[in-house]
Amino acid sequence: MLCGGWEVLRGRERLPATSQPGGRLGLPADFLIGPEGRVLAAKYGEHVYDQWPVDELLRLASSHGPTVGRPPARQPQPQP
Repeated sequence: MLCGGWEVLRGRERLPATSQPGGRLGLPADFLIGPEGRVLAAKYGEHVYDQWPVDELLRLASSHGPTVGRPPARQPQPQP
């Protein structure tokens, strides 16, 4: 915060807007991340308590198959 405040004072940055869409802290978003680091699914909330129901999250996770102990998928190498 201190560095950000200094940048505002120097005129390099602006203060955040006083009225943010979705409230002061914004809206929630949930992401299901695969073992390779890719986003497999996302849910953007419409209000502060709008989160994935546990049953839906478990269904989404199971639809991508088991990942525990499985090495990341390898890309096929071109044959010379």
